[in-house]
Amino acid sequence: MKDSQTMNLQFFAEEPPTPEPTPAQEVTPAPEPKKAPETKETPAEIMIPKTRFDEVNGKYKELQSKLDELLAEKNDQDRKTKEQQGKFEELYKSTADDLTKHKEQVKTTSNRVQQLEALINGMLEAKLKAVPKEFHDLIPGSMAPEARLEWLTQAESKGFFKSTKREEPVGAATNPGQAQTTDLNKLTPAQLLRAAYGSK
Repeated sequence: MKDSQTMNLQFFAEEPPTPEPTPAQEVTPAPEPKKAPETKETPAEIMIPKTRFDEVNGKYKELQSKLDELLAEKNDQDRKTKEQQGKFEELYKSTADDLTKHKEQVKTTSNRVQQLEALINGMLEAKLKAVPKEFHDLIPGSMAPEARLEWLTQAESKGFFKSTKREEPVGAATNPGQAQTTDLNKLTPAQLLRAAYGSK
């Protein structure tokens, strides 16, 4: 074994040029190292001291008890996670039901909003037709339809859109009626002054 551990540096050195062998010189191979004869020993019974056995046995029992504790904890955790999973499944089902209810409510509410919006727009158009065209520029256009409708209602209640033209009934006489003439000689000077200035 010593031969295999030592390193022969001659194998790594450069070799000088070797002359061609002559028939008189014969190349002999290097002798192989001899192997030690193998001896087969029968395994004898190995004796362990009692103190060492007790020490290993004590550690084994300690590890076994720790393993039992860990397995019990794992079983408890598995049971708790299954309980929580059951609660989560119930919670998931209830939230899924709530979600479908809310979706239905949103759908019906959006339909109702569309109907009311169409109604408000119709009322707004009717109010705008009643307003004289010269006042259309005064109505705010950037408001939402319901706000514009409320604005128009308040403006009409305050008399904002009253026309300055008098409405004359159709078919009535347009000429002023003849007033009764009074005899000016019979009037007192105060009555004459009142008649001259138009007060009655």
